[in-house]
Amino acid sequence: RRPVPIRGSEEVVPFDTVIVAIGNESNPLISRTTPQLHVDRHGHIIVDERQQTSIDRVYAGGDIVLGSATVILAMGEGRRAAQAINEILQ
Repeated sequence: RRPVPIRGSEEVVPFDTVIVAIGNESNPLISRTTPQLHVDRHGHIIVDERQQTSIDRVYAGGDIVLGSATVILAMGEGRRAAQAINEILQ
């Protein structure tokens, strides 16, 4: 199935930053351009139990942390990261 446009359903949401993450392999550009971001030997980002990276207030989850994993595991990591982000914004 393909999405069907619904006229008038568009919404504009202002953001400071948007990061698009698609795929299931590490991007070597990340470690080359962000040396303060700790990665393992496979290029996966290292996080703590709250999904925070070695950079303060930067969180990661999913395949960039786990390597190729299930959607369920990636969603769980995203949820943990979102909860941690929500706590610091309170």
